[in-house]
Amino acid sequence: MGNTQSAIKYPGYTLVSEDEQMILVKNEGGDQFVIKKFDRGQENNLNFLLQLDHPHIVHHKEVIAGPDCLYLVLELCEGGDLTQKIKHKTQEADTFSENEILDWTVKICMALKHLHDQQILHKNLQPKSLFFTACGIIRLGEFGDIYEWSTDAHTTDTEALAYVAPENLSGRPYDQKTEIWRLGCVIYELCELKCAFKARNPVEIVTKILTCSYEDLPNTFSEDLRQLVKDTLQKDPEHRPSVNEILMRPFIIEHLHSMSIQTIEELYKTLDVMRNLADGLETVHFNTTVSSLTGGVVGLAGGITSIVGLILTPFTLGASLIVTGVGIGTAVAGGITAGASNITNMVNQQTNRQKITKILTEFQEKITSIICCIQNISTAVETLQNEFSTSSGSLSSAQSGMRVGARLGRGLGGIPELLRLTQVINVGKIAAQAARAVRVAEAATGVLSALFIAVDVFFVFLDSREIHNIRRDYALKSSRQESTSNQTTGLNDQSPNNSDTTNLLPSNTDQVEEMKSETMKFVTKIKETTEELQTILDTLRDALNPNSETPNTDNLEFVGLPPY
Repeated sequence: MGNTQSAIKYPGYTLVSEDEQMILVKNEGGDQFVIKKFDRGQENNLNFLLQLDHPHIVHHKEVIAGPDCLYLVLELCEGGDLTQKIKHKTQEADTFSENEILDWTVKICMALKHLHDQQILHKNLQPKSLFFTACGIIRLGEFGDIYEWSTDAHTTDTEALAYVAPENLSGRPYDQKTEIWRLGCVIYELCELKCAFKARNPVEIVTKILTCSYEDLPNTFSEDLRQLVKDTLQKDPEHRPSVNEILMRPFIIEHLHSMSIQTIEELYKTLDVMRNLADGLETVHFNTTVSSLTGGVVGLAGGITSIVGLILTPFTLGASLIVTGVGIGTAVAGGITAGASNITNMVNQQTNRQKITKILTEFQEKITSIICCIQNISTAVETLQNEFSTSSGSLSSAQSGMRVGARLGRGLGGIPELLRLTQVINVGKIAAQAARAVRVAEAATGVLSALFIAVDVFFVFLDSREIHNIRRDYALKSSRQESTSNQTTGLNDQSPNNSDTTNLLPSNTDQVEEMKSETMKFVTKIKETTEELQTILDTLRDALNPNSETPNTDNLEFVGLPPY
């Protein structure tokens, strides 16, 4: 009865759970989403959320019109919110590393920039409005106006008061510089695990905010980070940097650059995992066929589904049988009981389809984040280079340099770093690659979408029909190899690294179309996809490569500083 009611209430979705905090639903594919209720008449105000497309903003899927209210469908961020992470760190008497703090800060800034560039204000920036996906990607959500309109919002006045900017307490309207104050409050809380303006009651909180009274960050944090907090928590909003100016700070650009390179290296490893999956499935295919599909491998491991679970072991347990040298075929044929036990545990916790989907989702999320980083690096470095393009040694140039240095947080002492940065990073190359990266992102989305479909098809057809089709495909391959062996004499001698397992793969498009086994179709699709993604990663890595030439530092003299 409950499912029938939810189908009427939320067409296309089935109710999973509902409480005061959240309505959780799932679609026909089993993917879960959050639904929030809103009063009728807010449709225009909700629709703009559907247009926001950014890797660090919560994805809003659709608005459903009910008989007496509206339902906003948005992605489920399974990693919880930042408030929960801060609480956990406090309970564990632990702290966030500065790299974590900086990483989240940069991504929040990129999300704010996306909004501010469109003259959109978030109006509710605080730890509770920052969420994490299952893959750990931070997302900005719970927009202020929208959050206030929601019929299921639950935030105490005192809790929200700690993030209010002093000008708002004095009656001035909310603007972009107000958002920067809230950003400073979030960064401070990440560092100290407590609110900057925490007090016993609302009156004390207001007093602290109006006097800008908070404890300085300790010297254990870098000068750059401490200066950023000071600048964002300036009482006069005119003295606070804009989000664009924050993203132009040298230490922020350097973090964007190094973070992107590190993420690309991680994605190369993910491609290796996907290749191992394809190799493992291919080996299983070979071993099941040579066992004549009568007990043997399939019977011992509990069927192909269990074998797939064993192949997916490295994704959950971190130890690949293929990589460690045991080999999937050997492990299954040898009856490794620990492996079989792990399969049972994994299947109980999460389906194999979900594991593969998570790998692909993480790849997609990280790719889009990298592209966003490249675009921000391009904009920031190009702007900085333009600021210093008139470095003729004149007084006006020196004054301009001083203003830029002060605006970006390090005053005169930051100018050498700024100049070096604009020369080390090839701005022309970055700008060109930033435009190309957008097209690369679209290509990656298409490639991954096709593989998502292949995953679904693969797991739907993992049943007795698959066993029959494996036998058919093996016979087909054997027949073709025998008929062409006379024409390819000596080919194997020229390619000693090719194994019998590799030869099971179709060699052309016609064979792929004739192939019935979903296992081998899936193997082929994975291999095609990994090659395309390899090219995409190579392109992004090339975009981030710094200029190999030694930077020219002679221009440092125009501000009265010696060249390095």
